[in-house]
Amino acid sequence: MIIDSHLHLSYMGDKPQNLADVKVQLLASLKKHDIDYAIVIPDNVANPQCADMDTLAKLIDQDPHFFSMGTINIFADIDKQLLKLEQLLKNKKICAIKLFPGHDPFYPTDERCSAVYELCEKYAVPVVIHTGINSNDVDCAKYNDPKYLVEISQRYSNLKIVIAHYFWPKMNYCYELTKDIKNIYYDTSAMADAEVVAMSGGWDKVLEILKKTIKAKPENVLFGTDWPMCPVDEHLRLIKELKLDKKTEEMIFATNAIELYKLKLSAI
Repeated sequence: MIIDSHLHLSYMGDKPQNLADVKVQLLASLKKHDIDYAIVIPDNVANPQCADMDTLAKLIDQDPHFFSMGTINIFADIDKQLLKLEQLLKNKKICAIKLFPGHDPFYPTDERCSAVYELCEKYAVPVVIHTGINSNDVDCAKYNDPKYLVEISQRYSNLKIVIAHYFWPKMNYCYELTKDIKNIYYDTSAMADAEVVAMSGGWDKVLEILKKTIKAKPENVLFGTDWPMCPVDEHLRLIKELKLDKKTEEMIFATNAIELYKLKLSAI
């Protein structure tokens, strides 16, 4: 079984597409790559190119292939958004909350994030944090440096924190800073992308970081791709080239995600 724990219902390029058609493309991609289930991350603002929470809920409702995260725009009405997120958590409609420091100009230690962490602790769901640089924007990584996530992990000892994109290109820095913290997790989203690989020291270097991480924390690494931005086949190859034993490979591909996100899988 394979679960993609990090992707988006979105499309690339300037030519407008209907997001319902994009869902069809996504399902075709899952089938092509033998991926059974996926956790979809919505945009935190209305976006015709990437489904937000409301659009995503409509498009994946009752589809057994998909689970959804929630998210928040901390520059909008936070109280209203928190009420909505709590209702979704109560009804088990979302399995985590995603924050976008770096895409948005705020730090994870911003006090406006505190209520999100408290909500995640209350409902025992993870918070997923965007990390690393963005294409053509190196400076944005100042917002999502893992040193802030270490601080958050110490402040909220029951909070499970997922680092997305491994703070590329400074993956080894991220590893050294977080390797001993039990409540910090990692997904592999974007780690096999050509730009990420090149800027992070090459394919072998990325493999080395991932091997070290899995050796130190085998229950804390989850397969993710960041579709459609990043190639699914290369992310699958990244895991296969680790040459893990069968049990550990199953953990990375599925078991860890099932346990961390408390996924209730339906027959497909």
